[in-house]
Amino acid sequence: MKVLLVGFCVSAEYFEKYTGNDALPQVAAFKLESRFLRALRLGGAEVRPISTAAVSTYPRNPHVLLPGHARVTSGGGTGQIIPLINLPVLKLGSRFIGTLLALLCQKKSEKPIVCVYSAHTPNLLAAYLYSVLKSIPFFVYVPDLPVYMDMGLKRSFILRWLKKLDVEIISFLLAKAAGVIVASKQMAEDSVTWKHVPSLVVEGISDDTVAMGDDYPEVLPDYSGKKIIFYAGSVNRAYGIMELVEGFKKSGSSYELWLCGRGDLEEYLEAEAKNCAAIRYLGFVPAAHAQAIQRRAALLALTRDPAETYTRYSFPSKILEYLASGVPVMSTKLDGIPCEYYKYLNVIDEFSVDCIARTIKSLDDRDSKILLDKANGAREWLLKEKTSGAVGQRIVSFMEAHCG
Repeated sequence: MKVLLVGFCVSAEYFEKYTGNDALPQVAAFKLESRFLRALRLGGAEVRPISTAAVSTYPRNPHVLLPGHARVTSGGGTGQIIPLINLPVLKLGSRFIGTLLALLCQKKSEKPIVCVYSAHTPNLLAAYLYSVLKSIPFFVYVPDLPVYMDMGLKRSFILRWLKKLDVEIISFLLAKAAGVIVASKQMAEDSVTWKHVPSLVVEGISDDTVAMGDDYPEVLPDYSGKKIIFYAGSVNRAYGIMELVEGFKKSGSSYELWLCGRGDLEEYLEAEAKNCAAIRYLGFVPAAHAQAIQRRAALLALTRDPAETYTRYSFPSKILEYLASGVPVMSTKLDGIPCEYYKYLNVIDEFSVDCIARTIKSLDDRDSKILLDKANGAREWLLKEKTSGAVGQRIVSFMEAHCG
């Protein structure tokens, strides 16, 4: 089966070059789409990515024009990176036109199917028009619902109205898909417009290629002899970061709390780090550095509020990254996390500063061997059930079953 993967899967070198100074780099999405591409190939599909870089609009990203070129992917196949004009409005238009032209330029002798990574309007619209013109089915992988994305951004009334219109357009286009691959079953079940579309739940894909050695970058802060609670990701109010910090301070534990990432709580975290010696805010650090700290931590934290609606319609990919590290993980219980995960997580019973504090203190007092045994069991389970190789055949089989 030939698949044209429409999305943002540029090379690692291209991504680093054009997002290094980005205010909101899409690191997690870049990792997930790379694993999705690998899953399709391991599932037996011949995949050609057609991509534009996922970057913040100028001036949040300093690059006005991002060049395009052909590329050889890590799997040995070819792909195409489309030029992008990174200015308001023009960005959406250039992405749509470039993607549609790239699709229309495919060889007539080939009859591929199209898979769109992420419900992004320009890519969806291009795939839909191509499917109509060429009578070719298209599928969509929906890791997040657009209405709940960009949680940390403040929008004007006009932008909120445009966002609402965009959500309606996306729902219409998803209803035209041959199938959708969703991160939580509630995405499809609760949808009015596209609940009839065949769906497959793939909450996330774990990385089975990361080496687990001790080659840590020398530029990392000194962590020798310290018990570290570590959080890496967007440091936004909506992600429970403030409650994590306040709960940590109240716990009176022997841990230190280290955080890295960008978001609307950067100033708050800088102030807390100055006022409390046990808190360290590292700002934005490269992925390799974050992974190195992660593997040396004593506990990894995810404290999103279950009452936030977005948690019902998304799966935090951070959970997979955490569990794959073999380090104990502390998390709140979210609707978007399947029940099978909870036997491997140290659950925060309720979302509150007091409960987070009690959980941290309880884990601090617990036998470390018990915590590590659970963490090692989680890693073994992920490598068996949740890697690209494990889920790839499910995805390809789903597409083959619904492409007629």
